[in-house]
Amino acid sequence: MSVRLLIGRSGSGKTTFCLNEIKSHLKDKPEGNPIIYLVPDQMTFLSEYRLITGEDINGMIRAQVFSFSRLAWRVLQETGGISRQHLTSVGLNMLIRKIIEEKKADLKIFDKAADKNGFIEQMEQMLTEFKRYCIQPNELNVRREALSESDRRTTRVLKDKLHDLELIYSSFEESLHQKYLDSEDYFRLLTEKAQDSTFIQNAEVFIDGFDSFTPQEYMVIAALMKNCKRVTIALTLDEPFYQAPPDELHLFRLSGETCQTVYEIAHTEGVEIETVIPFTEQKRWNNNSLRHLEAFFDTRPAKKFELKSNIHIGQAVNRRAEVEGVARQIKELVSQSAYRYRDIAVLIRNGQEYQEVLETV
Repeated sequence: MSVRLLIGRSGSGKTTFCLNEIKSHLKDKPEGNPIIYLVPDQMTFLSEYRLITGEDINGMIRAQVFSFSRLAWRVLQETGGISRQHLTSVGLNMLIRKIIEEKKADLKIFDKAADKNGFIEQMEQMLTEFKRYCIQPNELNVRREALSESDRRTTRVLKDKLHDLELIYSSFEESLHQKYLDSEDYFRLLTEKAQDSTFIQNAEVFIDGFDSFTPQEYMVIAALMKNCKRVTIALTLDEPFYQAPPDELHLFRLSGETCQTVYEIAHTEGVEIETVIPFTEQKRWNNNSLRHLEAFFDTRPAKKFELKSNIHIGQAVNRRAEVEGVARQIKELVSQSAYRYRDIAVLIRNGQEYQEVLETV
Protein backbone atom coordinates (compact mmCIF):
# COMPACT_ATOMS: atom_id res chain seq x y z
CA MET A 1 0.00 0.00 0.00
CA SER A 2 1.43 3.34 -1.05
CA VAL A 3 0.41 6.73 -2.38
CA ARG A 4 2.17 8.67 -5.12
CA LEU A 5 1.64 12.35 -5.99
CA LEU A 6 2.11 13.82 -9.47
CA ILE A 7 2.68 17.57 -9.13
CA GLY A 8 2.77 20.04 -12.02
CA ARG A 9 1.14 23.10 -13.51
CA SER A 10 -1.60 22.85 -16.12
CA GLY A 11 -0.43 21.26 -19.37
CA SER A 12 2.75 19.78 -17.92
CA GLY A 13 1.90 16.17 -18.80
CA LYS A 14 0.33 14.64 -15.67
CA THR A 15 -2.67 13.12 -17.47
CA THR A 16 -0.46 11.89 -20.31
CA PHE A 17 1.80 10.23 -17.74
CA CYS A 18 -1.17 8.41 -16.18
CA LEU A 19 -2.50 7.26 -19.55
CA ASN A 20 0.91 6.11 -20.77
CA GLU A 21 1.59 4.16 -17.58
CA ILE A 22 -1.81 2.47 -17.77
CA LYS A 23 -1.19 1.58 -21.43
CA SER A 24 2.22 0.20 -20.52
CA HIS A 25 0.63 -2.06 -17.89
CA LEU A 26 -1.98 -3.18 -20.42
CA LYS A 27 0.66 -4.13 -22.96
CA ASP A 28 2.81 -5.98 -20.43
CA LYS A 29 -0.07 -7.94 -18.82
CA PRO A 30 -3.40 -7.53 -20.64
CA GLU A 31 -5.18 -9.76 -18.10
CA GLY A 32 -3.38 -8.71 -14.92
CA ASN A 33 -4.74 -7.09 -11.76
CA PRO A 34 -7.36 -4.35 -12.09
CA ILE A 35 -6.36 -0.78 -12.96
CA ILE A 36 -8.81 1.96 -11.91
CA TYR A 37 -8.65 5.37 -13.56
CA LEU A 38 -10.75 7.65 -11.33
CA VAL A 39 -11.87 10.96 -12.89
CA PRO A 40 -14.78 13.44 -12.50
CA ASP A 41 -18.15 12.41 -13.94
CA GLN A 42 -17.87 14.74 -16.93
CA MET A 43 -14.46 13.30 -17.90
CA THR A 44 -15.24 9.57 -17.92
CA PHE A 45 -16.18 9.22 -21.60
CA LEU A 46 -13.29 11.32 -22.94
CA SER A 47 -10.77 9.60 -20.65
CA GLU A 48 -11.94 6.15 -21.73
CA TYR A 49 -11.82 7.23 -25.37
CA ARG A 50 -8.24 8.51 -25.01
CA LEU A 51 -7.25 5.30 -23.26
CA ILE A 52 -8.43 2.87 -25.95
CA THR A 53 -7.76 4.85 -29.14
CA GLY A 54 -3.98 4.64 -29.08
CA GLU A 55 -2.22 2.95 -31.95
CA ASP A 56 -0.78 0.21 -29.72
CA ILE A 57 -3.94 -0.44 -27.64
CA ASN A 58 -6.83 -2.23 -29.36
CA GLY A 59 -8.93 -2.77 -26.26
CA MET A 60 -8.68 -3.32 -22.52
CA ILE A 61 -9.84 -5.85 -19.96
CA ARG A 62 -8.04 -5.01 -16.72
CA ALA A 63 -8.34 -1.20 -16.91
CA GLN A 64 -11.58 0.66 -16.28
CA VAL A 65 -12.48 4.35 -16.09
CA PHE A 66 -14.73 5.26 -13.16
CA SER A 67 -16.23 8.24 -11.42
CA PHE A 68 -16.55 8.01 -7.62
CA SER A 69 -20.23 7.06 -7.80
CA ARG A 70 -19.66 4.46 -10.54
CA LEU A 71 -16.77 2.91 -8.58
CA ALA A 72 -19.07 2.62 -5.56
CA TRP A 73 -21.67 0.85 -7.69
CA ARG A 74 -19.02 -1.58 -9.01
CA VAL A 75 -17.72 -2.46 -5.54
CA LEU A 76 -21.21 -2.85 -4.04
CA GLN A 77 -22.13 -5.10 -6.94
CA GLU A 78 -19.33 -7.42 -5.81
CA THR A 79 -19.68 -7.18 -2.03
CA GLY A 80 -23.44 -6.61 -1.68
CA GLY A 81 -25.25 -3.62 -0.25
CA ILE A 82 -27.23 -2.31 -3.21
CA SER A 83 -30.39 -4.33 -2.59
CA ARG A 84 -32.08 -1.26 -1.14
CA GLN A 85 -34.13 0.80 -3.54
CA HIS A 86 -32.39 3.80 -5.07
CA LEU A 87 -34.26 7.11 -4.83
CA THR A 88 -33.94 9.57 -7.69
CA SER A 89 -34.27 13.33 -7.26
CA VAL A 90 -38.04 13.06 -7.81
CA GLY A 91 -38.33 10.38 -5.12
CA LEU A 92 -36.28 12.49 -2.68
CA ASN A 93 -38.53 15.47 -3.33
CA MET A 94 -41.62 13.37 -2.60
CA LEU A 95 -40.08 12.06 0.63
CA ILE A 96 -39.08 15.55 1.80
CA ARG A 97 -42.55 16.91 1.04
CA LYS A 98 -44.11 14.05 3.05
CA ILE A 99 -41.82 14.79 6.02
CA ILE A 100 -42.57 18.50 5.95
CA GLU A 101 -46.33 17.88 5.84
CA GLU A 102 -46.07 15.51 8.81
CA LYS A 103 -43.84 17.86 10.84
CA LYS A 104 -45.47 21.14 9.82
CA ALA A 105 -46.87 21.83 13.30
CA ASP A 106 -43.37 21.55 14.80
CA LEU A 107 -41.63 23.83 12.27
CA LYS A 108 -40.86 27.38 13.41
CA ILE A 109 -39.95 29.10 10.11
CA PHE A 110 -40.30 26.69 7.20
CA ASP A 111 -43.99 25.96 7.84
CA LYS A 112 -44.96 29.07 5.84
CA ALA A 113 -42.31 28.67 3.15
CA ALA A 114 -42.97 24.97 2.53
CA ASP A 115 -45.73 25.67 0.00
CA LYS A 116 -43.65 28.08 -2.08
CA ASN A 117 -42.40 27.03 -5.52
CA GLY A 118 -38.86 25.70 -5.42
CA PHE A 119 -38.69 25.21 -1.64
CA ILE A 120 -38.59 21.41 -1.81
CA GLU A 121 -35.82 21.49 -4.45
CA GLN A 122 -33.79 23.88 -2.27
CA MET A 123 -34.29 21.63 0.73
CA GLU A 124 -33.13 18.61 -1.26
CA GLN A 125 -29.94 20.47 -2.27
CA MET A 126 -29.35 21.45 1.36
CA LEU A 127 -29.72 17.88 2.65
CA THR A 128 -27.47 16.61 -0.14
CA GLU A 129 -24.79 19.11 0.90
CA PHE A 130 -25.12 18.00 4.53
CA LYS A 131 -24.48 14.38 3.56
CA ARG A 132 -21.74 15.27 1.10
CA TYR A 133 -19.82 17.13 3.81
CA CYS A 134 -20.54 14.49 6.49
CA ILE A 135 -22.69 16.74 8.68
CA GLN A 136 -24.93 14.78 11.07
CA PRO A 137 -28.33 16.03 12.37
CA ASN A 138 -27.03 16.29 15.95
CA GLU A 139 -24.28 18.67 14.78
CA LEU A 140 -26.95 21.19 13.77
CA ASN A 141 -28.28 21.10 17.33
CA VAL A 142 -24.78 21.60 18.73
CA ARG A 143 -24.30 24.64 16.47
CA ARG A 144 -27.68 25.98 17.50
CA GLU A 145 -26.86 25.72 21.18
CA ALA A 146 -23.47 27.35 20.64
CA LEU A 147 -24.90 30.54 19.12
CA SER A 148 -24.29 33.63 21.23
CA GLU A 149 -26.99 36.11 22.21
CA SER A 150 -25.14 39.21 20.98
CA ASP A 151 -27.81 40.00 18.38
CA ARG A 152 -30.95 38.47 19.79
CA ARG A 153 -33.18 38.91 16.73
CA THR A 154 -30.66 37.49 14.25
CA THR A 155 -29.72 34.70 16.65
CA ARG A 156 -33.35 33.75 17.21
CA VAL A 157 -34.05 33.50 13.47
CA LEU A 158 -30.89 31.45 12.88
CA LYS A 159 -31.70 29.15 15.79
CA ASP A 160 -35.20 28.58 14.43
CA LYS A 161 -33.77 27.72 11.00
CA LEU A 162 -31.30 25.27 12.50
CA HIS A 163 -34.13 23.74 14.54
CA ASP A 164 -36.22 23.18 11.42
CA LEU A 165 -33.26 21.82 9.43
CA GLU A 166 -32.36 19.40 12.20
CA LEU A 167 -35.95 18.19 12.45
CA ILE A 168 -36.29 17.63 8.70
CA TYR A 169 -32.81 16.13 8.31
CA SER A 170 -33.18 13.65 11.17
CA SER A 171 -36.60 12.54 9.88
CA PHE A 172 -35.12 12.24 6.38
CA GLU A 173 -32.30 9.99 7.62
CA GLU A 174 -34.74 7.83 9.61
CA SER A 175 -36.91 7.36 6.53
CA LEU A 176 -33.94 6.30 4.40
CA HIS A 177 -32.42 3.95 6.99
CA GLN A 178 -32.36 0.32 5.81
CA LYS A 179 -34.98 1.08 3.16
CA TYR A 180 -33.65 3.42 0.50
CA LEU A 181 -30.40 4.75 -0.95
CA ASP A 182 -29.71 8.16 -2.41
CA SER A 183 -26.68 9.11 -4.49
CA GLU A 184 -24.65 10.24 -1.46
CA ASP A 185 -25.11 6.95 0.45
CA TYR A 186 -23.03 5.07 -2.12
CA PHE A 187 -19.87 6.84 -0.97
CA ARG A 188 -20.38 5.75 2.64
CA LEU A 189 -21.10 2.17 1.58
CA LEU A 190 -18.03 2.15 -0.66
CA THR A 191 -15.88 3.20 2.31
CA GLU A 192 -17.33 0.40 4.44
CA LYS A 193 -17.12 -2.33 1.77
CA ALA A 194 -13.68 -1.54 0.29
CA GLN A 195 -11.91 -3.91 2.69
CA ASP A 196 -14.14 -6.80 1.54
CA SER A 197 -13.61 -6.24 -2.18
CA THR A 198 -10.98 -8.33 -3.96
CA PHE A 199 -11.39 -5.96 -6.91
CA ILE A 200 -10.16 -3.07 -4.74
CA GLN A 201 -7.48 -5.03 -2.89
CA ASN A 202 -5.76 -6.10 -6.10
CA ALA A 203 -6.14 -2.78 -7.92
CA GLU A 204 -3.83 0.08 -8.75
CA VAL A 205 -5.68 3.41 -8.74
CA PHE A 206 -4.99 6.60 -10.70
CA ILE A 207 -6.93 9.71 -9.60
CA ASP A 208 -6.84 12.58 -12.08
CA GLY A 209 -8.76 15.74 -12.99
CA PHE A 210 -9.65 16.94 -9.46
CA ASP A 211 -8.71 20.22 -7.79
CA SER A 212 -10.46 19.38 -4.51
CA PHE A 213 -12.54 16.67 -2.85
CA THR A 214 -15.54 16.63 -0.54
CA PRO A 215 -15.17 14.99 2.90
CA GLN A 216 -17.02 11.94 1.57
CA GLU A 217 -14.56 11.64 -1.31
CA TYR A 218 -11.63 11.97 1.12
CA MET A 219 -13.12 9.04 3.07
CA VAL A 220 -13.19 6.99 -0.14
CA ILE A 221 -9.58 7.97 -0.94
CA ALA A 222 -8.52 6.94 2.58
CA ALA A 223 -10.22 3.54 2.08
CA LEU A 224 -8.47 3.12 -1.28
CA MET A 225 -5.10 3.99 0.27
CA LYS A 226 -5.55 1.35 2.96
CA ASN A 227 -6.74 -1.41 0.64
CA CYS A 228 -5.25 -0.86 -2.84
CA LYS A 229 -1.74 -1.72 -3.95
CA ARG A 230 -0.98 1.85 -4.98
CA VAL A 231 -2.90 5.13 -5.33
CA THR A 232 -1.55 7.76 -7.72
CA ILE A 233 -3.05 11.26 -7.43
CA ALA A 234 -2.37 14.01 -9.98
CA LEU A 235 -2.69 17.61 -8.71
CA THR A 236 -2.29 20.93 -10.51
CA LEU A 237 0.41 22.59 -8.40
CA ASP A 238 3.76 24.24 -8.89
CA GLU A 239 5.11 22.72 -5.66
CA PRO A 240 3.87 20.19 -3.07
CA PHE A 241 2.42 21.34 0.27
CA TYR A 242 2.80 18.99 3.24
CA GLN A 243 2.83 20.67 6.62
CA ALA A 244 0.81 23.84 5.92
CA PRO A 245 -1.57 25.06 3.20
CA PRO A 246 -0.46 27.74 0.73
CA ASP A 247 -1.09 31.43 1.23
CA GLU A 248 -4.65 32.64 0.68
CA LEU A 249 -3.61 34.52 -2.47
CA HIS A 250 -1.63 31.61 -3.91
CA LEU A 251 -2.69 30.78 -7.47
CA PHE A 252 -3.08 27.09 -6.60
CA ARG A 253 -4.44 27.44 -3.07
CA LEU A 254 -7.30 24.95 -3.62
CA SER A 255 -4.99 22.25 -4.98
CA GLY A 256 -2.44 23.06 -2.30
CA GLU A 257 -4.98 22.43 0.46
CA THR A 258 -5.93 19.17 -1.27
CA CYS A 259 -2.27 18.11 -1.36
CA GLN A 260 -1.88 18.82 2.35
CA THR A 261 -5.06 16.89 3.22
CA VAL A 262 -4.02 13.87 1.13
CA TYR A 263 -0.61 13.88 2.83
CA GLU A 264 -2.25 14.04 6.29
CA ILE A 265 -4.62 11.16 5.44
CA ALA A 266 -1.72 8.99 4.24
CA HIS A 267 0.33 9.84 7.33
CA THR A 268 -2.59 9.11 9.68
CA GLU A 269 -3.42 5.80 8.02
CA GLY A 270 0.22 4.71 8.01
CA VAL A 271 0.39 4.51 4.22
CA GLU A 272 3.79 4.79 2.54
CA ILE A 273 4.24 8.09 0.68
CA GLU A 274 6.41 7.67 -2.39
CA THR A 275 8.68 10.39 -3.74
CA VAL A 276 6.70 13.14 -5.45
CA ILE A 277 7.03 13.15 -9.24
CA PRO A 278 7.36 16.79 -10.42
CA PHE A 279 6.33 17.96 -13.89
CA THR A 280 8.01 21.23 -14.80
CA GLU A 281 7.97 21.31 -18.60
CA GLN A 282 5.04 22.92 -20.41
CA LYS A 283 3.88 20.40 -23.02
CA ARG A 284 0.33 21.38 -23.91
CA TRP A 285 0.84 24.68 -25.74
CA ASN A 286 3.26 25.26 -28.59
CA ASN A 287 2.21 28.90 -28.73
CA ASN A 288 4.76 31.18 -27.08
CA SER A 289 2.11 33.69 -26.02
CA LEU A 290 0.12 31.09 -24.11
CA ARG A 291 3.28 29.63 -22.59
CA HIS A 292 4.25 33.07 -21.31
CA LEU A 293 0.76 33.80 -19.97
CA GLU A 294 0.60 30.46 -18.12
CA ALA A 295 4.07 30.82 -16.63
CA PHE A 296 3.75 34.44 -15.42
CA PHE A 297 0.00 34.79 -14.86
CA ASP A 298 0.37 35.50 -11.12
CA THR A 299 3.73 37.32 -11.28
CA ARG A 300 3.79 40.91 -10.03
CA PRO A 301 5.10 43.10 -11.54
CA ALA A 302 4.09 41.44 -14.82
CA LYS A 303 6.91 40.26 -17.05
CA LYS A 304 6.69 41.77 -20.53
CA PHE A 305 6.34 39.45 -23.54
CA GLU A 306 8.96 40.53 -26.06
CA LEU A 307 7.80 38.58 -29.14
CA LYS A 308 4.72 39.09 -31.30
CA SER A 309 1.67 38.12 -29.28
CA ASN A 310 -1.11 35.85 -30.55
CA ILE A 311 -3.47 36.90 -27.75
CA HIS A 312 -6.00 39.59 -28.64
CA ILE A 313 -8.04 41.53 -26.10
CA GLY A 314 -11.14 43.25 -27.50
CA GLN A 315 -13.70 45.66 -26.09
CA ALA A 316 -17.38 46.02 -26.97
CA VAL A 317 -20.11 48.46 -25.98
CA ASN A 318 -22.51 45.67 -25.00
CA ARG A 319 -22.93 41.90 -25.07
CA ARG A 320 -24.56 41.79 -28.49
CA ALA A 321 -21.73 43.74 -30.11
CA GLU A 322 -19.25 41.46 -28.35
CA VAL A 323 -20.90 38.27 -29.64
CA GLU A 324 -21.31 39.69 -33.17
CA GLY A 325 -17.60 40.53 -33.24
CA VAL A 326 -16.72 36.98 -32.19
CA ALA A 327 -19.07 35.56 -34.84
CA ARG A 328 -17.45 37.68 -37.56
CA GLN A 329 -14.02 36.50 -36.46
CA ILE A 330 -15.11 32.84 -36.57
CA LYS A 331 -16.56 33.23 -40.09
CA GLU A 332 -13.36 34.88 -41.24
CA LEU A 333 -11.21 32.08 -39.81
CA VAL A 334 -13.31 29.41 -41.52
CA SER A 335 -13.57 31.14 -44.90
CA GLN A 336 -10.08 32.60 -45.23
CA SER A 337 -7.68 30.73 -42.93
CA ALA A 338 -8.49 27.06 -43.61
CA TYR A 339 -9.92 26.48 -40.13
CA ARG A 340 -12.89 24.19 -39.51
CA TYR A 341 -15.69 24.92 -37.08
CA ARG A 342 -14.61 21.98 -34.92
CA ASP A 343 -11.23 23.69 -34.42
CA ILE A 344 -12.86 26.64 -32.65
CA ALA A 345 -14.25 26.93 -29.13
CA VAL A 346 -16.10 29.81 -27.47
CA LEU A 347 -15.54 29.88 -23.71
CA ILE A 348 -17.90 31.96 -21.55
CA ARG A 349 -17.78 32.39 -17.79
CA ASN A 350 -21.41 33.49 -17.29
CA GLY A 351 -23.18 31.51 -20.02
CA GLN A 352 -26.74 32.19 -18.82
CA GLU A 353 -26.42 35.92 -19.41
CA TYR A 354 -25.13 35.35 -22.95
CA GLN A 355 -27.39 32.45 -23.93
CA GLU A 356 -30.14 34.44 -25.65
CA VAL A 357 -27.70 36.67 -27.58
CA LEU A 358 -25.61 33.67 -28.60
CA GLU A 359 -28.58 31.79 -30.06
CA THR A 360 -29.75 34.84 -31.99
CA VAL A 361 -26.35 35.76 -33.44
